[in-house]
Amino acid sequence: MWQKNVRYLDYNASSGLSPHVRQRLIESLKNEETLSANPSSLHRPGQSGQRVLIRSKESVKISIGAGSERDDLLFTSSGTEANQTVLWTLASACSCLVIGAGEHPATFDLISALEKAHPNLEVLVLPLQSTGEYDLDQLRSLLLRLQEKGVPGVALSLFWANNETGVLTNLQALTGVLKSAPLKTTLHLDAAQVLGKIRFSVEDSPADFVTFSAHKIGALSGTGAIWCRNPEWLKPLISGSQNSGLRGGSENLLGIQAMAFGCEALDPESFQAHTGPLRDFLESELQSRFPTVVIHGAGALRVSNTSRFGFTGLEKYRNWVELLDLKGFAVSAGSACKSRVVEPSRVLLQMGVPENLALNSIRVSLGLHTTRQEVLDFLDALDSILSAEGVES
Repeated sequence: MWQKNVRYLDYNASSGLSPHVRQRLIESLKNEETLSANPSSLHRPGQSGQRVLIRSKESVKISIGAGSERDDLLFTSSGTEANQTVLWTLASACSCLVIGAGEHPATFDLISALEKAHPNLEVLVLPLQSTGEYDLDQLRSLLLRLQEKGVPGVALSLFWANNETGVLTNLQALTGVLKSAPLKTTLHLDAAQVLGKIRFSVEDSPADFVTFSAHKIGALSGTGAIWCRNPEWLKPLISGSQNSGLRGGSENLLGIQAMAFGCEALDPESFQAHTGPLRDFLESELQSRFPTVVIHGAGALRVSNTSRFGFTGLEKYRNWVELLDLKGFAVSAGSACKSRVVEPSRVLLQMGVPENLALNSIRVSLGLHTTRQEVLDFLDALDSILSAEGVES
């Protein structure tokens, strides 16, 4: 799946093409005519493509716990487009939008454009606690203040699981806050980092919109999806030929089918059983070997494959991604879309992590192909780098 001389520990950025998806795609590509035709066309190749699209949509809906009776799934070109489409929709329909401080840059960095396009829109940021969880007490107080100001309703955009720390939003507690809110709320959850990692149902969640990314589950990059509790909410914003007129252009049939194949193979229980013990072993060894290590979000419930940690006592920034790449390991300094920018993680800063510690932090995210030996070799490589830096171990 990956280069033979690189041990890949960056599955939150991209999981790579899974063997199951690869094989299913090879079989599907034998019928090139079906996948090449426009599924909106009325001729037989087009209608064959339409059947592929319908089957693929149903497979994705089954995996996310969506009902089969409604056309409530919209495919996009990526998780980023999915998130930003939802944000534009919410901004056009409400006077106040609350965006979580821990959101992916693709969401958070859109704030200025939303404010410019909607001068009367009030955008507020929901802070993180030191654990990496959202401060739901502050959310409760915020909703009460907005109601006292006469705001008729508020939209919220939050992560289901944070891509950097793996911290999960407590949906039961969030549901309680929203149900007790004195004003109408509309909720978007970014679920790119939970699909395949935990068992869930979008129908049973408090969300009105949930977004997904295909290349996080062993499928091709270039495909995302939006589940919408009420599909009518999307129609004022987007026009075109796709998804009953919700989005312009022809569907990326191959990418959508690959996402469906990826969803077919998902087994959250097996994923947790494999990655959970490895992640716990990694963090236990980190704490045993390196007294200065700090594991971010360790006090919160997290997805089983993610560990974000850093080291105190370093006086200046070290390029951890490059140093570890030279040792044969692929890791991340944060969100992949921002990893080329040398700046402290906004998520960690929002958690109250000091800037220098935030700069010298690493994200390791494990997958089904990660082995215990790879974790041990990674720890040895990290030890050699820290020893060269004069950090006690």
